[in-house]
Amino acid sequence: MIKKAIALILALALCLAVAACGSASQPAAPRYTSEPVHKIGVIVYNTGDEEVIGFREYLQGYIESNFQMVQFVYSGSITTPEEELDFIQKACDEGVEGFMSFLSQDLAAEVALCEQNKAYYLLASGTVSDEAFDAVADNPWFLGVFGPGKAFEFQAGADMARFFAEQDIGNRYFILSGGAPMGNEMHYQRTLGILNAFALAYGISYSVSREELARTDQPVTLTLDDKLTVTICPGYVSRAAFLETAKRSYADGSYDAVLSVLPPAEMIGVIGKTPLGVVDAFHTRNLQLFNDGTLRYCIGKYSSMVGPAFALMLNAVTGYADDFRLNGKAVRVTQGFWVAESAEDYAAKYTLSSSASKNAYSFEDLVKVIRIYNPDATLIELMGLAEACSYFAVEARRSMLPAAG
Repeated sequence: MIKKAIALILALALCLAVAACGSASQPAAPRYTSEPVHKIGVIVYNTGDEEVIGFREYLQGYIESNFQMVQFVYSGSITTPEEELDFIQKACDEGVEGFMSFLSQDLAAEVALCEQNKAYYLLASGTVSDEAFDAVADNPWFLGVFGPGKAFEFQAGADMARFFAEQDIGNRYFILSGGAPMGNEMHYQRTLGILNAFALAYGISYSVSREELARTDQPVTLTLDDKLTVTICPGYVSRAAFLETAKRSYADGSYDAVLSVLPPAEMIGVIGKTPLGVVDAFHTRNLQLFNDGTLRYCIGKYSSMVGPAFALMLNAVTGYADDFRLNGKAVRVTQGFWVAESAEDYAAKYTLSSSASKNAYSFEDLVKVIRIYNPDATLIELMGLAEACSYFAVEARRSMLPAAG
């Protein structure tokens, strides 16, 4: 017993010595410990949405605990341009210095109001049209856009449709097109990608243009040469009116798979065990859907992906906005999606996306591109970090860090 006790004590001493050496060789960057002095507003479309919840857990849980001179001020669920502008003004009145937005209903109006209040505006995760971006790119209060961009959004929808076409599960599809007819560029491009991929996979031509179908504001069903039946159903199904329309539309047909360009919300209970594919995010609810066999394919974002967008905002509100513009203009930073085609694949990626100890975008990553921590930080380095967002890039980055102790 004495020998075992001595061995245990020696083992513990060795562990402590190794930990101390690791700590000495990897000094942590200083964390600010003062009371919050920089208020950053966060604009969201639905506080109950799983993607929104994931981003919030990262920003308020992880970022605030490490960057203690920052305080996030969240909006409620915003559904109209008027609600967004009202939140911006009230938040500015309370001392908010900049806004990280996860929706944009009228980018020009949002940026103009921020300019009036000398507050910065950043689309932290999303896609806007070229015209909308160009209209405000020169405004110094507009920092830019982080997100997939039109090409990746289109490809996300196309890849999902191609996956299902190759599964030999049937040729009758129900497509939830979300805000595609209401100016949501992300949803429009995803829906367009689905329709384009189906046309190629099944060798058919639509009776009306794919652009028109993608933007339909009413449910429409097409049966094409007995090769493909597709129903396109628009609307934000997290809202009661759109949900009821989607339920009725789904009940009117019989489908082999459901493809959704947004979180399917309460439609999950309606579609039952019909195979589902989503362009969404890596969060707990989708993990559950994979495990119960409903979800077959997920392509989407992950919570810590917004870390570099936060870094850009912090650079701006701490006085370095001009140094983080591209030739005097706001930046467009491309961040692609992760893909999962099985429950095992999803679980591995979800863990890396949300783990506090092995985070896809850690405190140590971000301080390298924030000027108050690193006087040599540059926009090119920040953009490079943001664009190194693939699963393989994150795995490589994390494998270079010492294990959390």
